[in-house]
Amino acid sequence: MKKNQPSAEVRFVNAPAQDQSGTKATDRPVIQKDELEKSDPGRRIEKPDAPTSEQANLSPNAKPLMRTEVKKSTLQLHPHPDPQLVEKASIGPLPIIGKDGRQAWQVYARPFSKLDKRPRIAVVFTDLGVSANATESVIQNLPGSISLAFAPFARRLKEWIKISRAAGHEVLVGLPMEPIDYPVNDPGPYTLLTSLPEDQNKQRIHWVLSRLTGYVGVSTFMASKFTVKPDKLRPVILELKSRGLMLLDVRENPLSSAMGIARKVQMPAIARDLYLDGVATRESIRARLAQAEKIAKSRGHAVAVARPYPVSVTEIARWAKDVRNRGVTLAPVSALVKLAQQ
Repeated sequence: MKKNQPSAEVRFVNAPAQDQSGTKATDRPVIQKDELEKSDPGRRIEKPDAPTSEQANLSPNAKPLMRTEVKKSTLQLHPHPDPQLVEKASIGPLPIIGKDGRQAWQVYARPFSKLDKRPRIAVVFTDLGVSANATESVIQNLPGSISLAFAPFARRLKEWIKISRAAGHEVLVGLPMEPIDYPVNDPGPYTLLTSLPEDQNKQRIHWVLSRLTGYVGVSTFMASKFTVKPDKLRPVILELKSRGLMLLDVRENPLSSAMGIARKVQMPAIARDLYLDGVATRESIRARLAQAEKIAKSRGHAVAVARPYPVSVTEIARWAKDVRNRGVTLAPVSALVKLAQQ
């Protein structure tokens, strides 16, 4: 890794010794609320010094990321990088629309049968790649139809993408954007800022996009201020569209303009309906999964976002095993974008 490569870490904050789910205090995350609970939008992430186990990933002779044998999927995703979908820029590989019109958000997507007419639920795990243990747990324990969004500043990111896609997961990259309380709450290196001119934000977008290949699009990250500034957001969306990417608006702010702008410029996009682990307990996650089912059956689809907390992985894995008996189907997030465009 280059010496000047920026990085950031996520800290899980200690809580009382044990909750009803049996989760240990050291595994419990900061409790978050979303707009359904009428709290201030946005989320807080603490960025401490990297723990020793994570610093080990910087060594050129580092051990494999996965401690156990990598889970393989029988469903093969399109190989990456597709040379027809890559611009070789000085900063690194950037996605482009192929001369034949092919776009990354479709080419790199996990295949999904059009014949499946059941209501679709997409579950997207975000903030991946920062903690090796948490990321491994998500990849090993969850079905490939769950989509994964990675932090662009994660160490050994290209390896994580290779492992994830081999396990059948389509991937996105998180695009850090200015939150309401920036810089007290800092999304990390190369954050898009409302104070920067368009060309500088464009350079930051290119840095994020050049960190990896094989992804279908971007997900907004901590964007509670940036996404309510349409004059700043529109050029970002146009840039992403011009490169054949989809957008997942995580909706850190319920007043986000992202979907309205995306519809106007005809960009493939979808927005989060709910957080599954805004309150990270077994009972709350189960209730939110039931709510996602209700939304999907009413509207035809639902998008749920989760973080790689141990209790989230456990409960979503349990739910996914029985999802077909619930009258819905688990689908990659790209399949919901296609459904919304029909």
